[in-house]
Amino acid sequence: MNRLFIHQALFRILSAPVLGVMVYLLILLINNNFSELENIFSGAEVYVCIGLAYISLEAMRFTLAASETWLSKQTIRRRIIIQVVATLTISLFLITVSIWAYYYYVVGFAISHNELYVFLAIYGAIGVLYNVLFFSNFYLNQENTLLLLQEKKLREKLESDFISFKNDINPDLLYESLENLILTMQHNVDKAEEQIDYLAGIYRYGLINRHKELISLDEELQAAGHLIKLLNYKHHNQLNLLVTVSNTKDIQLIPGSLLVTIDSIVRNTLLSKESPLVIRLHLEEGDEYLVLQHTLNDKLLLHQESLQAYNRLKRSYSFFSENPFVQVKAGKENYIKFPIVQIADEVDS
Repeated sequence: MNRLFIHQALFRILSAPVLGVMVYLLILLINNNFSELENIFSGAEVYVCIGLAYISLEAMRFTLAASETWLSKQTIRRRIIIQVVATLTISLFLITVSIWAYYYYVVGFAISHNELYVFLAIYGAIGVLYNVLFFSNFYLNQENTLLLLQEKKLREKLESDFISFKNDINPDLLYESLENLILTMQHNVDKAEEQIDYLAGIYRYGLINRHKELISLDEELQAAGHLIKLLNYKHHNQLNLLVTVSNTKDIQLIPGSLLVTIDSIVRNTLLSKESPLVIRLHLEEGDEYLVLQHTLNDKLLLHQESLQAYNRLKRSYSFFSENPFVQVKAGKENYIKFPIVQIADEVDS
């Protein structure tokens, strides 16, 4: 609202003098007799017109500013009608009172009806023009704001897609898995082969589904199972994923949702034989959210790369669901809620 031209200081300072002089010249042209009008109007008359222009413009601006909150809730057609009527009524009322007071107290006699009608007609036309300029500027700002928001969302999506593509590699997971693999190969070749299979399954999943926007929970759980088994080699079977969700094929997620989230949880949680990490996956009542729950036991120094990947995932869900991606810490429990993405059924034409 404050960005509209009517609130700009330069417009408020310069518009009244310009309009006042134009009104004064227009009155001279309407009467078409400059010699007689010079006897009626003194040098102060032009300043009176400027003062009336200032009263008219400020009255309309104040009316718009005071009623903006209420007017913004109205339909477009109703707003136009109400705004034009309100601004003209208040502006012309103040013009009438000001002109009458000037003639009565300064000039010394009452203004004639014809002269009053001329003033009201001119300032009424100014009021209509003022509203036309207001709505032109108002809807231009709205259109520009909408375009900027669309451009911002498109840029965020492109950045998210690009970063997500790079994040598919997850170099920390790769290097740590290779290090564990080197240690395992020295003692147990069979387990080393299992680790290779799990690691390959995770990266194969990422490459195959890299260009997909959504994927079923069933496929995501398969990849998450590989990740849990792979991480258990490093953490000595202290991780467990409990799933209590039926119809996993009907639930859609962004590819990598569980992988990124579980990786972030594991990297930022203290683990030991006495405090294993149990992650529970279930549907919230109402089936609007898929909930990942675990007990809080945060590390003192958090893994920033995993947190950044997790935050990118949260932003990505805003493109697919009106429900927000939610994380709630209640007591000793952490609840990560994925909004259920609804896919509209295609209607046969």
